[in-house]
Amino acid sequence: MGDLLLRKALQIRDRIGKVRAALPAQAEAVLDDERLEAFLSFRLFLLIQDAVDLASHLVAARGLGVPGSQREVFELLARAGLLAADTARGMGGMIALRNRIAHAYGDLDPVRMVQEAPAGLARLEALLDELAGTIAAA
Repeated sequence: MGDLLLRKALQIRDRIGKVRAALPAQAEAVLDDERLEAFLSFRLFLLIQDAVDLASHLVAARGLGVPGSQREVFELLARAGLLAADTARGMGGMIALRNRIAHAYGDLDPVRMVQEAPAGLARLEALLDELAGTIAAA
């Protein structure tokens, strides 16, 4: 289990770097580049899903309960003291973004996605930092 979690954490860090490197200096530039929009939205989707997978493995391995939603996976980790409540709430917002991307909801604004991406990437890094000890011990 430990190797799986470590690989997943490293994959998340790698994807964070790739998304960060692809972010345009001006968020509005995403409107002129359909490939960039597709790349960023898909990579953000994968990043968030990787975080859910990592968290789900930890919840199962620790016997923390059966989450009723992806958002609840992070809440269970917070209740167990493995994750800060603020991080769990922030990941709830990331789940909302993942759902907008996955289900092609009309409210996915590519400019807003790019503007909010740095904060989302920082949230994902915080998640990994907070879970690092738990992952290493698994």
